Amino acid sequence: MKQKSNNIKEQWNFIFKVFPLVDLPFNILAIYSSNNWLITLVLALIIPIVASSILYFSEKKNFQPGYLILFINGLLFFPYMYYSGTQSPTWLTLINMTVGSFFMFNNYKVGQFFMSFLSIVTGVFFYWMGSSIEYAVMIAFINLGFIILFNRAYLYMQLQQSKIEEKNKEIASKSKDITDSINYAKRIQHAVLPQEESIYKNLSSSFIFYKPKDIVSGDFFWYYEINKDEFIFVCADCTGHGVPGAFMTVIGSSLLNQTVIDNKVNKPSTILFELDRQINFTLKQQENSVLTVQDGMDLTLIKVNKLTRELIIASAKRPVILVRDKKIQEFKGSKFSLGGMLTGTKVFEETIINYKAGDYLYMFTDGYVDQFGGQSEKKFSSKRLRDLLLEINNNPITKQKEVLVDSLKNWQGSLEQVDDILVIGIGF
Repeated sequence: MKQKSNNIKEQWNFIFKVFPLVDLPFNILAIYSSNNWLITLVLALIIPIVASSILYFSEKKNFQPGYLILFINGLLFFPYMYYSGTQSPTWLTLINMTVGSFFMFNNYKVGQFFMSFLSIVTGVFFYWMGSSIEYAVMIAFINLGFIILFNRAYLYMQLQQSKIEEKNKEIASKSKDITDSINYAKRIQHAVLPQEESIYKNLSSSFIFYKPKDIVSGDFFWYYEINKDEFIFVCADCTGHGVPGAFMTVIGSSLLNQTVIDNKVNKPSTILFELDRQINFTLKQQENSVLTVQDGMDLTLIKVNKLTRELIIASAKRPVILVRDKKIQEFKGSKFSLGGMLTGTKVFEETIINYKAGDYLYMFTDGYVDQFGGQSEKKFSSKRLRDLLLEINNNPITKQKEVLVDSLKNWQGSLEQVDDILVIGIGF
């Protein structure tokens, strides 16, 4: 039933958008050369009114209007020709009706047969009105020729439409396969990432706001407990997002496992140096390498000693924000990324802080601050984020995450998310 309704709407749109382009020149010519221009004008107006009325009621009652339109208009067509006379080319209106007949039947062959019959009858009718046999035959053959021409064009369009539909089905099938693969890759990526529940269990006053732009993310976090008093927390932003970025997150997590867990490297600056070296090696980023991949990552790493209340920060191009006593301290970090083409010696310095109760530390990738939105559709900006973190600092940690999520949602509005988002907050 729904398909029929859609067909009727298509016919409705067709008759009001296309038919006037054909009707107007033919009818103006017919009325101009008519024996009785007033009756011809009236009938020329009645024919489309009848068609549109039938279409209107067919849409309301959900029935196929083709037979009814061509039957009634076919009867009106003969007085239209009769009052116009043999010198008026009213038979050209058959071309209009021919076009419509292909669209107003579920089976276009019915319309083709109907119009072929009407073309022959029209030729006979003109002969009956007094035109020459040659003129009558010409009318019939011109209309039959147009029907054959339009029939071939219509079949060609149907063939092309069929090919397009097949391609669309093929594309949809491949798109589903790709989406299914990426969804499975998401499961693998989540398996590689630390379990948030385990982190919250050991760091009750913390939150992780993690929102990939696509199904998988180019941002990742990493957590490791060195012992009961010490832990390492990483917030990283890999080159790109989606599948390429996700590959880099797996590489980054794997290299962190290898460096920190397997090789027992716990000094933050040394971890960053080692990660940089391993990324260069893994992605063949040596100079003059044919297979060079320029990808890398920006990363913040903190090492916390709960016993001595010591916080060590080592960062590759990502800032860290510490809120203490309603004041913000921002630590910029190194100007170097991890990985990428070797361009000389990189320096990753350590910042050592003695934290105290009530301090809050925030690490984040650039997705949050780069999100477009607001009335002017501008970036959220680092300043706005700093102000927001200072504003929410007195709230419980879970409430802080809620405010960050809601603020971004309200800022973004209906705009597309531009990048992966990761914000990590830790309360001491």
